[in-house]
Parts: sequence; structure tokens; C-alpha cells
Amino acid sequence: MLAKDAVSNRNPSAIIDALAEVPAEVIGGMDVAAQALELLHQLSDEQYNHVATPYLQSAIGQHMRHILDVFHAITAWPNSDFVDYDIRRRAHPVEREKSIAIEEWISLYHWLETISEANLSTGMNVSGEVSLKHHVASVTQSTLGRELSFVASHAVHHFALIRVSLCAQDISTAETFGMAPATATFYRGGD
Repeated sequence: MLAKDAVSNRNPSAIIDALAEVPAEVIGGMDVAAQALELLHQLSDEQYNHVATPYLQSAIGQHMRHILDVFHAITAWPNSDFVDYDIRRRAHPVEREKSIAIEEWISLYHWLETISEANLSTGMNVSGEVSLKHHVASVTQSTLGRELSFVASHAVHHFALIRVSLCAQDISTAETFGMAPATATFYRGGD
């Protein structure tokens, strides 16, 4: 049974069995997508576009666009083994229109569903700028699995910044939104 079938049937033991077949890196990405979608469905367009100055310089929508851009960089796989984290869609409508962000997160979730354990060791060349003073990019060898872990961790850190905006706007959200998985494990007592 596929994880999505288990979830749609709301069978807890089937969900656990189905997730046992899903690589941890993929589960992490799916968790991030689910958190983003839950938040986006909760927000108004005004809240999505609010800049919580002086605490932040960017709206939730701008953070969401950036998180999506980093995720999109690895979706070049399986057609390409090159990942360029510096490709950004600044001022793209996704920054202002949460409906676009919702569509993109759903699409990313479906892309994640295509990844198997065997795919995780696929080699990739990853490019990213490393200097504020000079245009210098580092190209490093990595794997799809490692990059999936990175983009999920990166998203969680931006979720923590988004949480600042939510607090400034007096918007409540899940206690774990913006919390690192290891921190959540600690609070659960290490299970």
C-alpha cells in the first residue's frame, strides 16, 4: 500500500507500514511540504504579504518563495545531476499569491513521492555562492539523499523566521512549526 493510500484511508497502522517503505530523506521533505500547506491554508493574503518590521525584512510570501526556490533546485533530478541553489525567482508572483505557493508545494510533494531508496545515492554536482564580497561559487559533489536532507533543514530554519512574523501578527500555528526535528525528538523525550 502506498503512503498516500494509507493516509486517505486514515488507517494508522497502514500509515506506519507504508512510511516504513519511504526513505527518511523523503519523509523529511514531505513533512516540510505538509507544514507549509497547513500554514498556507490558514493564512489570509494580507497575512501572507505582511512584513513584520522591525523584526524581519521580508514577508512570509518572500520566505516561502525562497524555500520553494531551494527545493526547486533539486527537482532538476532525474533530468540533470546539476543543482544550482543560486537560481532565484525574486519578485515572482508566488511571493504575493499564496495560491501559487500551494500549487507548488503540492507539486513538490508529488515529486517527492517518486523518489525511492535506490535514488538517494545518485551523484549530484551542487553549486552555490560562498562569498558576500565576490561572485564566487563553489561546486561540490553530493548525493540526492544529502540534498533532500539539506533542503528540508533549510526550510525548517526559514519556518522559524516565518514563525516570528506569525507571532508579530498574533497568528497561532502548530507548536512544532519552525522546530528542528531533533528538538521535537528532545521534547518528546527522545523517542
